[in-house]
This record gives sequence, C-alpha cells and structure tokens, in this order.
Amino acid sequence: MDEKESIRNEFAALSIAAGVAPGYADNYFDLVFEISTGLASRSDKLLVVGISGAQGTGKSTFSRMLAIALERGFEKTTLVVSLDDFYLTRAQREQLARDVHPLLQVRGVPGTHDVAMLASVIADLKAGRNTEVPVFDKASDDRRGMVPVMGAELDVLIVEGWCFGALPEQAADLAKPVNALESGQDPNGEWRTYVNRQLAEGGYQAVFESADVCFFLAAPDMETVIKWRWQQERELAQRSIGKAVMDEQQVRDFVMYYQRITLRMLRDMPRRATLTLYLDDRHQVRRPPRNS
Repeated sequence: MDEKESIRNEFAALSIAAGVAPGYADNYFDLVFEISTGLASRSDKLLVVGISGAQGTGKSTFSRMLAIALERGFEKTTLVVSLDDFYLTRAQREQLARDVHPLLQVRGVPGTHDVAMLASVIADLKAGRNTEVPVFDKASDDRRGMVPVMGAELDVLIVEGWCFGALPEQAADLAKPVNALESGQDPNGEWRTYVNRQLAEGGYQAVFESADVCFFLAAPDMETVIKWRWQQERELAQRSIGKAVMDEQQVRDFVMYYQRITLRMLRDMPRRATLTLYLDDRHQVRRPPRNS
C-alpha cells in the first residue's frame, strides 16, 4: 500500500472528527492529497497559504482537510487561521458606524478587520516567534479572547478568508450601485468608497502578498452563493437550538454586503490565484471553463 492509500481511511476519519461532512472527505481526498504533495515539497521555512472564496464555498472545510493531509501524510505542523477571527471588536465597529457610515457596524467587508494584528501574527510566525491569535465569537458578535501559538515548529500557516487576494476597484467603478443595499443605504457611495480605500490602503494588500500560494474556490454565480449561505443557516438552526439564525430574505440581504467584491473576485482571481477550484452547484470541483 502506498503512502497515499495508507492515510485515506485515517484522513476520512480525522476529517469527519474535524467537522467535515463525509461526502466532502471522500470526494476531495485525491485533490487535497495532490495539492498537499506539492506544498510539502516546498523548502519555505514557513509556507503561508491563502484560501479565498465567497460565503458558503467551503473555505473552512477545505482548509481543515488540507491541514489534516499535510499533518498526517507529510508530518507537517500546520495552523489554520481565519480572517473572520481578526474582526474589529464590536465596540470598534460601533465607533466606525458613528464616525464613517452605519453599514460598517456589520462585520465582514474590508475595513472591519484588524489587519495590523493579522500582519503582526504572520510576521511573528515567519520569524519563528511565539504569538497570539484572536478568537471571534459570532454569536456575541465580539472578540472572545486570544490563543497562544508556538511559532518555532510551525511549517505551514493557512489563512482563509472570503476576500483574501481581492483587489480594489477604480473610483469610477464605484459610482453605480450593484444591488438594493448600495442604492438604498449607500446612495452617495460613502460606504463602498471607504471599503474600497481600506482594501487598497489599509494593509490588506500587504497581508495578501505575504502568502506564498493562494487557492481560490470559485462559485458558479451569486445565486449559488446565496443558496449555499442559506443552506449553512439552516444547518446552523438544526445544530444550535435556541440560537438566532437568518431567514432566506435576511441571507439575501446579508450577501449584498459582499456582492461587489465577490463579483470582482470571480472575474479576476482565476488569473491571479495559484490554483482556482471551479465548483458546481453541488460543491463538486469541475473542469475549468475554456479559455480560463
């Protein structure tokens, strides 16, 4: 039995234990093993991997599976962090909402993360220094605390986030609203201009450029993103009795916050990412479209 087959069952069991649906582990094993083989062959002192994709594409799942394959198949020490954990605190976003625009109280878009902290964490780990990473509690919409990380023995840092790798737009492109949220609650473009400026000048690009490789999970279209995000919400309702969840219309409204950047990434990231995984509406990886 070769090395790949020797960890197949172990990988599936560990993936399920980590919260990965059985179908994902089975269907993604060959792909994840092939990718991890390439990553494990690199000689970087610390390999930084960026993983991006719209809401519901499976970034967290893919990150966990990749970490498991690297650890069990290639004896690499890994750490997965999420851009979500680096949200500004609730108090900081409430201050932004008062000072800049009310929409900035909603976490998620560029400008609502502590990018300086993320950059510092990456720099510490690249230097082999111990550091701390924040943990964000989405139920309370606030930072829950800090977790220590030992940097000396780390081989691979995986950073997953929906806008990882996104580029800012030209000012002229911001003029026309892309959805009802922008036309109704940001008619003068103040919010989207601030978000775009933060993406350009707020430290995001330096963080993105710190990644040695970047994988992009490409959804078929925005309607599929909404469907997947709505599916996540229903699953959350089943797992968390008594926990507030969004209805379908609220999910549609929520996704509007990210639509502008998501559409741009679907257009631009396949040319910029190290590898783009094109997903069909069942989350299966399909062949890239011609001329991509």
